[in-house]
Amino acid sequence: MRTLFVAVILFLTFHIIRIDLGDGTIPLAAFFGNEQPCTETTLKTIHVTTIQGDTIESLFSMYPDSETTFVERLSIFYSLNPHLRNQDLIGGLSIQLPLSNIGQDNCN
Repeated sequence: MRTLFVAVILFLTFHIIRIDLGDGTIPLAAFFGNEQPCTETTLKTIHVTTIQGDTIESLFSMYPDSETTFVERLSIFYSLNPHLRNQDLIGGLSIQLPLSNIGQDNCN
């Protein structure tokens, strides 16, 4: 009876090790050693104080950025200034205007 018990324990141990080597955590551990460091995209911005009559388009034309499209730049503008989503620009607001991106975004 003791021999049968030891044989069952050994069988289960070998079976678990075989499954773990084939489909478990040990093959997946090889993927974690070769990770590339994540470099965040740094966004260059400037702070601008608006005057009466300014629009987003006029500010973008005063501070041009040839590397991004208007839609991309507008999206970044609203992410930097979420308080301006549903209102017009008024004089005296301190806002951030996005310029070109510096670096690369390797984070997934």
